[in-house]
Amino acid sequence: MKNILMLGLAICVIVGSLRIFRSTIKDWTEDKQADGELLQSDSAISRAKSWRLRIRRTDARFPEPWIVSEAILPDREHTWEHVDSSAAAGGSKFVHAKGDLEYIRIGDDRYFRGDAMFGHLAAPQWIKLIPRDSALVGTYSAYKLHLTNPRTVDGRNWWIGNTLWDLYHGHGRQMRPGGIKTYPDHACREWILTYTNKETRQVKHDTLCIGVSDHLPYHLTLSEGYAEATYEWNPSVSIEVPKTVLPRPKGFDPFWPDT
Repeated sequence: MKNILMLGLAICVIVGSLRIFRSTIKDWTEDKQADGELLQSDSAISRAKSWRLRIRRTDARFPEPWIVSEAILPDREHTWEHVDSSAAAGGSKFVHAKGDLEYIRIGDDRYFRGDAMFGHLAAPQWIKLIPRDSALVGTYSAYKLHLTNPRTVDGRNWWIGNTLWDLYHGHGRQMRPGGIKTYPDHACREWILTYTNKETRQVKHDTLCIGVSDHLPYHLTLSEGYAEATYEWNPSVSIEVPKTVLPRPKGFDPFWPDT
């Protein structure tokens, strides 16, 4: 009887070990599959001539700002943004900003026009930004895929990774393959990204849909499903220096003295 019990225990241990082994192998295989998909997608993006990116908030509890960016790789971009949000202005005071902003970058030259925003005055006509001005437009800078992204703050250079590998490899996320979706007229595989919110410890999910045949990203959800982004690849885009550019007004950015 004792031998039978020992044999049963041994069989349970072996079966449990096999299940753990199979699960480990499955996770390892899917991790490698996800890594390969990200690398293939970045390679496909690097061969693109242009893209158009649309970002919109999907949480119905908040106003719906939006961002549209067009780009000619590697260093031309034109972004429009509608802002409708509040920010703390010291203590318990909140300031609300609502307006439309526009931004052009060609190489290292950057131009802006738009309504008053947090930290700067309105510029109804095009002005040329100085190197240490932040971009002011386009909250999700990292999703401007495969663009050079020069930005200087406080005399220091800050680098923003803008490849799918930068965005999705590691960072405590588990990336697993899902079903086939269509965005728009392109069949793509939706990858499910699972991670834990560091503050609330809640498990969250985002998605990334990558073209089955061309490996280009077409749709993704951001910030725990708070917003969504869609891409068009190789649209006809023209980005030129604005015809009339005014001097940058004094006091445009109150956080920095004019130089």
